[in-house]
Amino acid sequence: MWLTLLVMAIAVSLEPFRIGMSVVMLSRPRPRLQLAAFLAGGFAMGMAVGVTVLFIVGEHLPETQFTLPRVQIGIGVVALFAALGLALTRGKARTRPNWMSRVFGGQSLWVAGAAGLGIALPSLDYLAALAVIAASGGDASTQLTALIAFNVVAFALVEIPLIAYMVAPARTSATMTALNDWIKARRRWEVAALLACVGGVLLIAGLLGI
Repeated sequence: MWLTLLVMAIAVSLEPFRIGMSVVMLSRPRPRLQLAAFLAGGFAMGMAVGVTVLFIVGEHLPETQFTLPRVQIGIGVVALFAALGLALTRGKARTRPNWMSRVFGGQSLWVAGAAGLGIALPSLDYLAALAVIAASGGDASTQLTALIAFNVVAFALVEIPLIAYMVAPARTSATMTALNDWIKARRRWEVAALLACVGGVLLIAGLLGI
């Protein structure tokens, strides 16, 4: 379970929109507080959704035949098909910094917090991660630890800039902007290759676990 979650969390942390939002927060007044509010909102939403799905909704669902290897294989196959779809299309991976800069151009911390809440709303990749945790068969404390660990890694490119900004603000902003520009320049086949790697790792892990 742990390797699967780590791979999935790293993939989530590299989402162009998530990185673009970090760059936007760094460009706003009081960037440290903006990043902190953004992180707090995202982490709160991620944990709230995870706890609800795993410990409230999950308790009322009937027993199923899903096991961790089967979940890993299923997610891996879906990721490989998604990678194939991306590879067969043309264009570049895109983010939306200009649009985000206009929307979040003010200085309210409430806006940053709301943005964090929004970015952590349940998505297919997050629900897939919760399925992995639920199928692991671990006890409540293990599942809660896995949930926290996933969110910590998934928000790494918000947490690291937040800490780095306290030491080297100008360099942190420049590095994050450069990373954002680099990701925007990636072509779809490059993104597809990363997705295929994730899918391959999950598929192999599932097959080895059967």
